[in-house]
Amino acid sequence: MQAAEQQQALYRRRDYTDELLRAFPGAQVVNAEGSVVDLPFQLPTGRSTALRVSLSQHFPHDRPVLCVLVPLQHPSVDPSGRVHVRGLERWGALGAHHLFPQRVGIPTGITPPDLVAVIREAFEAILGEATAAKQGLLGGPAGVDGVAGSPARGRDGQLVSLTGGLASPSAFYDNSSNNNHSMEPSAFMEGLPTARLREMLENEAELKKAAATWLKDTPAARALEDVRRQNRAAAEDNQALARAIEEARGHVAIVRSGDYAAMRALFEELYKRQEAVLAKMGTNKLLERLRQEADKADAASDEVLDRFQMGSLSVEAFVEQYVAAREAFHITDLKRQAAEHSNLT
Repeated sequence: MQAAEQQQALYRRRDYTDELLRAFPGAQVVNAEGSVVDLPFQLPTGRSTALRVSLSQHFPHDRPVLCVLVPLQHPSVDPSGRVHVRGLERWGALGAHHLFPQRVGIPTGITPPDLVAVIREAFEAILGEATAAKQGLLGGPAGVDGVAGSPARGRDGQLVSLTGGLASPSAFYDNSSNNNHSMEPSAFMEGLPTARLREMLENEAELKKAAATWLKDTPAARALEDVRRQNRAAAEDNQALARAIEEARGHVAIVRSGDYAAMRALFEELYKRQEAVLAKMGTNKLLERLRQEADKADAASDEVLDRFQMGSLSVEAFVEQYVAAREAFHITDLKRQAAEHSNLT
């Protein structure tokens, strides 16, 4: 009895999935049961993503789960990526008509078009009416104006024909891949075959592997991967910039080397000119000349003294010439002493 009820629930999910594929031709079925469908769209920033619709095992008793597959800051989207709109809050009190006969335990009034309406409300909340309409996400009721019979693609990329109303579910559920998973653990588990679930129950390693596979597609994991990718790109840019800086430093060193050579040549020229001037009028040159003058004046006074002692000069002439010679000597010698003192200090 329980297996029969589950089979009925499976077909109910397929009915709703059929309606999604009619209303959104670009939709992709994620798992074999058709309980997870991705609806691609483009954010206002230009980034492509998808709205993932997950129908639980107890759908339509339970609300569908709508998740945006990339991290998004929006009043209608919580940190885990789940979308919250009024239609989801009112799930179970929608519409009054039915596409299918009333079944036991199915909430009254919930029909496949109602699910499409809720999803369009979510697109309008996330993108705004104009942007959502431009992307063809706010079309007329599902299955009208030529939408029915439009080709959709399964997760494996094969075309799936939906012509002929509800007779087509097996055409795409058998071909779709079950390797992808929903944001919700329950939807992910629904997408796994029974053999895989049994293996996970018997083998803890397989269970951990499956958990790791599911975690890779959570908003936090995708955000972390985006951060790592951005950090990698930033590191590569920094390395390229470091190489550019090193090249610039090399160019600066070459320029500085050329400027240094020119300045050194100018300095050496000025230094030679200074040495030439100092060789003619420097302190050492002055001292040498003063010593020579002092020696010359001293020798002149000695010559006058010798001439007087030999009797060739009178007393008057000797006194006049000798005093003049000694005066010249002392004046020159004082200049020499002053120059030497100045040179020492």
